[in-house]
Amino acid sequence: MVVALVCVGAQAAGSKVESVSGEQGSGSKNSSKNLDEQIRQSISQTPKPPKELSSKEKTPPNKSQADDFVEDRKDGIVGGIAITVNNAPITLYQIEREEKEHHISRQQAINALILQRIQAQEIKRLKIDIEDDKIDAEIENIAKHNGMNVNDFMRTLVSEGINPVTYKEQLKKQLETRELLRNILLFNVNTRNETKMREYYNAHKSEFSVPSEIVTVRYTAKDTQTLTKALENKDLAIEGVSKVEEKINVKTLNPQIAQMFLSTKEHTFTPILNAGGGNFVSFYIKEKLGKEEVSFNQARNFIANKLIEEQQDKILAEYYEKLRVKAKIRYLRQ
Repeated sequence: MVVALVCVGAQAAGSKVESVSGEQGSGSKNSSKNLDEQIRQSISQTPKPPKELSSKEKTPPNKSQADDFVEDRKDGIVGGIAITVNNAPITLYQIEREEKEHHISRQQAINALILQRIQAQEIKRLKIDIEDDKIDAEIENIAKHNGMNVNDFMRTLVSEGINPVTYKEQLKKQLETRELLRNILLFNVNTRNETKMREYYNAHKSEFSVPSEIVTVRYTAKDTQTLTKALENKDLAIEGVSKVEEKINVKTLNPQIAQMFLSTKEHTFTPILNAGGGNFVSFYIKEKLGKEEVSFNQARNFIANKLIEEQQDKILAEYYEKLRVKAKIRYLRQ
């Protein structure tokens, strides 16, 4: 059934598996991102925790942060601490690694590491803790998005030189950061102002008029590679891909799936979706029929998310700037 579908995320660079903070795959950009998608975008715009290890990296799989403090350097400094942020150290080695991994300037690397320390301290202060069952559930979700069960997913990590224990640690950090950003936005965005919400509704009437039915062509395959090939050559018959034309009543869909169809333009494809049972699908939007007005009450959540989206960059920047001003940052050496 269409309502059971979930979006397949983009694969991590150089890896067969999806990153927890990756963006969505092919298809048009969702103009009404839900809060979770906005948080993911915010994470992608702020320095992330170190990426999962790949087979191209020579770092030992069980290398911990403590190892950074005893890193031998050519200049003879061992474990050289360059900066402290509220007594949390940043080493010369960490700055150099940040520069090389992200291809950024030294000052950008320093700023990124300071922000990471501030984020980690806020996570601790707010007592944000992601329990193991939530991490396991996220891994199961990522595995499903990649068309695998958890065991196959873990074997794929190992085959690509990624230590599963390290992967879970990094995933935990990313989930904690996502929860921190969610808390910041929810407590700092005013979306309860009735007047402000109605002003937005009245000024954007066109956003609240939706088609009642959508004529689509469903493309189905057993793997994403074959399906992607079919989407790139929609007029060709690709072995292993079935095509069925169907008319979808928007009211029968759950809100998240309905929004995906509504935000996908005519004559383009939706993102690739996991339909369950080892099948992957994408819908070619042929035509949108009819027009229905969405009431203010029905549009409340959408408007709240739009207001958050409009304010989030400013709110996050101001929040972290205040924390940085208050932080005791000591520059020992650079």
